[in-house]
Amino acid sequence: MPLSPASQLKACDELNEPSNPDEVIARARDLVIELVGAEEQQRFEWALPAMLRQVKWNVDRAVKKMHALSSYAVKHPELFRDASAGEFIGQASVEMMSHLPARNSRGELVLLVDGEKLSSYAREYSLTDMLRFSVFYMSVIMRDEETQVNGVVIVENLENYPLTALSRMSGTSLSGIKACFDWMHMSPLRVRGIYACNQPWYVEVMLKMVTPFMSKKLRERVYLFGDDVGAMLVAAGLTANQVPPRFGGTLEGFDYAWHLR
Repeated sequence: MPLSPASQLKACDELNEPSNPDEVIARARDLVIELVGAEEQQRFEWALPAMLRQVKWNVDRAVKKMHALSSYAVKHPELFRDASAGEFIGQASVEMMSHLPARNSRGELVLLVDGEKLSSYAREYSLTDMLRFSVFYMSVIMRDEETQVNGVVIVENLENYPLTALSRMSGTSLSGIKACFDWMHMSPLRVRGIYACNQPWYVEVMLKMVTPFMSKKLRERVYLFGDDVGAMLVAAGLTANQVPPRFGGTLEGFDYAWHLR
């Protein structure tokens, strides 16, 4: 689908969208093929336009990121095996993560994360399962040009966040945590903000522990609202009728696996 007029304007004003994007993509594609080969480039063709927009059409930077993505896949082949949407319905049905059908007022895709559900998730799935789902999920949502241009926001409910759940998840280790943050750096996702509410006191302590793994830009885009859920929704560009009650909204019957079904 073509970009909306508002997104076309944003792409030009904020992302340096060229007048000949197809030509720039073709040039970048040829450079990626020189580095990793045609077969490997084709495997990650979905990421190339998103990478170019993420780095504001700097071809050299985009090609380096594509090379890094390929290298990451070589290092973690289990995360990139062929997958289908049906494989992940079980994970989504735990109701820990999803995204809203409607975008926020800024056109950003809205990811939902319910931290309390991490306990249930950790009992059923491993860190590798979670990363594999993330890789598949990214390869789907980043084909959407509206998401490439507008980016995403993450809205989190951290009420009763289980402090030790992640450490009990199968496969969790320092190398596993590093693989998660490496994937965040490799992916072409433009995170415009992380908005969290109802966080226990220890979440801020945990945040300080993981900030060394986060980019400076991402650190500056993390906002904690405590019990002021209304302020969080306003900052995230949302209205109450767009989000489920767990996130301070009034949207009933939300199916966390809707996008996979």
